[in-house]
Amino acid sequence: MVASCQRIGRDTRTSDAYHLRGMRESVHPGRQLLGRHDYPMRDRVFELASVVVFAAVSVRFVGRMRSAFPPLEALGVVRLCALAWSALLVADFLSGLVHFMCDNVGSADTPVVGRKFIKSFRDHHLDPEAMTRADFISVNADNFAVCLPVLIPAALWLDVDRHFATAWFLAALIGCVVITNQAHQWAHMSDPPMVARLLQRTFLLSPDSHRVHHVAPHDQNYCITSGMLNPLLTRVDFWPKLLRALRHRHLAVGDPDRLTTDR
Repeated sequence: MVASCQRIGRDTRTSDAYHLRGMRESVHPGRQLLGRHDYPMRDRVFELASVVVFAAVSVRFVGRMRSAFPPLEALGVVRLCALAWSALLVADFLSGLVHFMCDNVGSADTPVVGRKFIKSFRDHHLDPEAMTRADFISVNADNFAVCLPVLIPAALWLDVDRHFATAWFLAALIGCVVITNQAHQWAHMSDPPMVARLLQRTFLLSPDSHRVHHVAPHDQNYCITSGMLNPLLTRVDFWPKLLRALRHRHLAVGDPDRLTTDR
């Protein structure tokens, strides 16, 4: 098992060292046809298309919800607030789970998700401030894209009149997922916008909470939407236990310092 983990760790570092050289060469991308980016044009086109489709489908979904919005009563307001709060916590946990998996499972060469997702998360540990220099599309488009498989069926086929609570929860969940990377970027900014500072004091990831994750061994505070679940998950040792379970099954990389050493 140890030999296997060491081999996986070496393979990951070798692959990621190659990607790091490319990242350093293009860390200051220039102005291009479709905006500021330092990655293949096809990825940029996909990102822009995802944002456009998301916006168009969202207009339809919001319109259907607006027409079905029930009369507001005290109990109804409490219920809607509870659903929105639940959606925020679910999004926070999902952000932590995706973050954990991308940091610890697979490599930049993993099919489908390696180059687009795993590489991005691991490069982030090499230069945490790089995302503060990226534009809105680069930071947020992937989250728009991953929401489409939920948003499109909800907008087209969900019976909003009969299942308004479900529609409300999905809308809140999608909104929280979409804002996750923006919250992450703001947490790394030395001088974020005023609205970001206000939200960081209430609902969104704070710099102090996220800073813990960037300290070795990088095994805590994976949640990056609101960070509200981080104290609880740390208290129960959730992420280290999950990592040990994955390593026991040879599913996770073996070097706990890979995120800040050769990578």
